[in-house]
Amino acid sequence: MQEKNRNQILRSNSNVILGIDPGYDRVGWAIGKRGTKTASGKFECVALGCIQTDKNETIFVRFKKIQSDLKEIIAHFEPTQLAIETVYFAKNKKTAMRVSEARGVIIGTCLDAGLEVLEYDPVEIKLAVTGNGRADKEAVEKMVRLQVNGSVNTFIDDALDAVAIAMTCAVSLV
Repeated sequence: MQEKNRNQILRSNSNVILGIDPGYDRVGWAIGKRGTKTASGKFECVALGCIQTDKNETIFVRFKKIQSDLKEIIAHFEPTQLAIETVYFAKNKKTAMRVSEARGVIIGTCLDAGLEVLEYDPVEIKLAVTGNGRADKEAVEKMVRLQVNGSVNTFIDDALDAVAIAMTCAVSLV
């Protein structure tokens, strides 16, 4: 689909979703919406990717990169909702703190842009995508690939996770 047509389709729907898998090293993102052209209302993944920060930079430079890239994504795709995963870590408290700080940057940036913020925990995401709240990562990835009609080829796990989060939001908006 050409860029102009894709943007016209996105703007015609007030439920464009920005799915985010938060992090400070890499932030997975996906733009999706609940399809309106089909009777089933199937989820449509429009774009996805990762914001990669430089691990040699200070944490504040990394947060600024996340904020700047996120603003560009929001300006380009004009989402109305942010679907973001809650932080769940059992082992590394330092990593959990940094990811939580990055979530704050992400949420603040999205609130400033006027997005509605919706949070989902890992069990909710697994349940929405696979039908099983205890599904493993491979099952979630398989369902993401099936439900987006193979338009997602080889992408970093964080981007696929962001698609799953956006899909969860699309299902919950029904």
